[in-house]
Amino acid sequence: MPESHAEWELPAEPTAVGTIRNGVREFARERGGTDALLIDLALAVTEAVTNSVVHAFIDREPGTVRTRIQAAPNELVVVVTDDGRGMQPRADSPGLGLGLPTIASLTTAMDMHAPPGGGTVVTMTFDAPGVKGPPRRAAREAELLDEVGRIVEGTWPGEGLERLVDLLVPELADACALDVLDAAGDPQRFAGRIDGPDGAAQSAWLVSLKPRTDNPRSAARQAMDDGGLHVVELTREHIARITNSAEDADNMAATGMHWWIVVPLAADGRRLGLLHFGLRPGRGEPPAPLLNFLRAVGDRASRALVTTQLISDLRRTRHRFESILEAMAEAVTVQDASGRMVYANTTAARLVGCTTVDELLSTPAAVLAGRFDMFHADGRVVEFADLPALRLLAGHDAPPLLTRSVHRASGRELWLLTKATLLDDGGELLAVNIIEDVTSSR
Repeated sequence: MPESHAEWELPAEPTAVGTIRNGVREFARERGGTDALLIDLALAVTEAVTNSVVHAFIDREPGTVRTRIQAAPNELVVVVTDDGRGMQPRADSPGLGLGLPTIASLTTAMDMHAPPGGGTVVTMTFDAPGVKGPPRRAAREAELLDEVGRIVEGTWPGEGLERLVDLLVPELADACALDVLDAAGDPQRFAGRIDGPDGAAQSAWLVSLKPRTDNPRSAARQAMDDGGLHVVELTREHIARITNSAEDADNMAATGMHWWIVVPLAADGRRLGLLHFGLRPGRGEPPAPLLNFLRAVGDRASRALVTTQLISDLRRTRHRFESILEAMAEAVTVQDASGRMVYANTTAARLVGCTTVDELLSTPAAVLAGRFDMFHADGRVVEFADLPALRLLAGHDAPPLLTRSVHRASGRELWLLTKATLLDDGGELLAVNIIEDVTSSR
């Protein structure tokens, strides 16, 4: 039976396109691929490799493009990887011009992502009736990656990180540890697990182990410096590089780990931490498919972590901002493009006679305005549509507006100076009102 996979690693030059296209087509033909499959396969792979050759190395020396094809029962999976700047279009592209949507239309599944360390990875899965090969773990791997994302999102850096290492051990490795970089850029250990009869005690030790990155020859230090995955054999010499005492070195040796793998966690140019994996001798030297999947795990965890961290930062920023607005003597409200009130401080709620901010936000703006008779300083009636925020949202100018507002129910008279500003960040259109009570000065 023919080999179930084939690989090509070539300089990212135009000649690579034809070589790889012909290679994957012949691979599929030898394994029973239909003529229709060969056409779709050649077209999609040509486009993916051309994108790497043409777009990934603009303004830099050409690197390499790697392609791997894997046969499974009635299925072919092709992965095209480059170490360039990513797929960024150029106007003078000599490629086919079909684009990623066409690749997607030719495949049953397609994924494109930028792994830690840069470059682009495109994974294409083809329906291939009649093709033979060993069953692959893609379905389970996809499930694991989805679970990694679900666990990590929303848990920065809470109990989700502990559940993450429980997910990965022992399915992928015999040990796993997770470090998160602090504000100074130093790794802090947040979770760890070691499988085995003494797993509970060894896991507690691993969690307490202070990560060491001062030795430039340690895998952790190298992963932080170059952003790449590093695999080392855990000799006594290397154990000494990553531990802080003879006792820790003895404890590490007692775990029985023979291989140690460090995957950097980074996304959107932000360094987040390190993911460590330990393998005992029974698993053998880590094969390339496992290392590729561990990179994917690190990539998925990184994306989830950076999203969660950004959300957390935004929440803190919003909390500080709202605290400032609450302390203001002026009333502050925000209206969306339809005129609906989406934010108000407590001063604004009191000003219009509402007990709480929630009561104000749940009451239509027209109803709130209807509680008052509003007049210009010269006695002319102020219409609802004349309010500055509504004028701005309608596309008109809106100078500050001084009004004499009489509360209909109580007869209370207020002089209010209202200023409005339009916010348009390319997304939702908002109008911010600052309303100053100038009754005493009048």
